[in-house]
Amino acid sequence: ANRSIDGADNHFNVIALKLLNLHAQSSQDRTSTSMTLTLCCSIFSCSLPFFSFTSIAREGLIANPTNKASLEAIDSALFAVCLEDTKIGGAVEEDRLFLHGNGRNRWFDKSFQLIVAPCGRSAVNFEHAWGDGVAVLRFFNDSFADSVASLPLRTDSLAAPAQKLDFQLSELQAAAVRQTAGDFDKFVDSVELRALMTDEVDTNVFKRLNVGQDGFLQMSFQLAHYRMYGFSASTYESASTAGFKHGRTETIRSATPESDAFCKLMCDPTATVEARDAALRKAIANHAKITKEGLLGKGWDRHLFALRKLAEQQNPAAKPAIFTDVAYGTLGNVVLSTSTLSSPALDGGGFGPVGTDCYGIGYGARDYGAKFIVMTYKRRTQEFLEHLLQALRDMRATLERKQITTGRTVPKF
Repeated sequence: ANRSIDGADNHFNVIALKLLNLHAQSSQDRTSTSMTLTLCCSIFSCSLPFFSFTSIAREGLIANPTNKASLEAIDSALFAVCLEDTKIGGAVEEDRLFLHGNGRNRWFDKSFQLIVAPCGRSAVNFEHAWGDGVAVLRFFNDSFADSVASLPLRTDSLAAPAQKLDFQLSELQAAAVRQTAGDFDKFVDSVELRALMTDEVDTNVFKRLNVGQDGFLQMSFQLAHYRMYGFSASTYESASTAGFKHGRTETIRSATPESDAFCKLMCDPTATVEARDAALRKAIANHAKITKEGLLGKGWDRHLFALRKLAEQQNPAAKPAIFTDVAYGTLGNVVLSTSTLSSPALDGGGFGPVGTDCYGIGYGARDYGAKFIVMTYKRRTQEFLEHLLQALRDMRATLERKQITTGRTVPKF
């Protein structure tokens, strides 16, 4: 999975030249560059499945000395810098550009890519296998702080000029490139992205209402889904376990008996505002509790995953009963996949859905409002955001002890 986090300020664009300068200074003994790549090499990397690329396309390419040298130069780079020429027409177009673009000038299996749009808006797109958002955010914050504090570098101040990397393709390889380009376009067309920016809630509202920010927002996802489909769905939220050596993540299971009870009351026309208020606060408090447990290594998802893998190694033919249980399968089919990062340098972030019926939700709140970026395989994405906006309004009104309308019809925005 690939993920992008977007810069909040045009100052961030100056780090592109600084990073190129840093890379050039550390690479004077080799002819390599991490600049935007050509059509032929980027499509092979970003569009073919990883093992297909390494076992088929890559082996065929490196048989040619020129191609081998170019791939070695790319492999030796710490990251890629993508200087985009696509103009951004709005928030959704920007998010799609930073998440995937058209695939022609990306190298998705690098550790990360710094993407700079013509207007100066920038993002980091990173491959998720090697690390998580917390590590990338540290780089993002430091780079942003340096860019704001420093003057832009002149283009003639680079320690070494960028060098074009050439690829020589046979007709068969060129045909594979064209086919893969088409496959990439079809895949991109299979997903849709929508964004919601609202001032209905912000960090000051959460403080005034005396509720946890993340718990409130997670309950809004639960309520939006419940109003759309009539049930609570398996939910994933990432909790960083970076405090432990080799720690990565644990799962926060935001769909709980408490959140389900809250959703039922919000849809019950006979429920009092006092009962809804109490249920919402209880669900938020429980979310804070399980979040803390996840951060401290007391979650259960990763433990069960490790036990399942050990069982498969010991006897692949006989799975323990718990791993064939319907409930375990339901938990594994994540419908609401959610993640948040917070930083003054960060405007937003997003990622793709993890399954055909999944909503990939990147979200965050600041002192001026909240932003949600949702991506699905064309699964009523706009309708979900409409329900989400109404959920935010109704939850705020509930905590302010105001009556709400419990019907499922919501205004469009």
